[in-house]
Amino acid sequence: MPRLSLGLGVQNTRKVGGGAAPSGIPVASTASVVIGNAGAGNNGTYTKYVPQQLILLNNGVVPLYVNIAGACYLLGGPEDGRILFSPDAQTWDDFYVGSAQCGTPFGNWKLGYVYFEGGDTSAWLFTEIATNASTNTAYIPTSGWSPSITITAA
Repeated sequence: MPRLSLGLGVQNTRKVGGGAAPSGIPVASTASVVIGNAGAGNNGTYTKYVPQQLILLNNGVVPLYVNIAGACYLLGGPEDGRILFSPDAQTWDDFYVGSAQCGTPFGNWKLGYVYFEGGDTSAWLFTEIATNASTNTAYIPTSGWSPSITITAA
């Protein structure tokens, strides 16, 4: 027996997303973050500094700049030295122009203390406080830090 069709084909279309939405705090729209559980002297409000902006002074003698892409968040004033580095941030100082300092770029998110070591090896050094494996420069990760710290938008 022949089939009768009314031509009412129903098409079921569904759009599938490209995966989970990025998690974390968006760097582009976040001027400051609050970091906690990072140990004495490391907790507080960190303010964003952008490429080519002065971020650290060693008693006004040797300035340290953020260079290339990325952003850094600095605790307190310019002399403090506690910095949250984005994966692609790079630092250089005004005396050793073109010379990367502190081991940057790191390739992932790092929170640490930057300090100047004078003498014959005059260089900026970095002591890590916490690290995160994320390489996403657009979002500050809020979980997965080692050791565990808390980060929230201010």
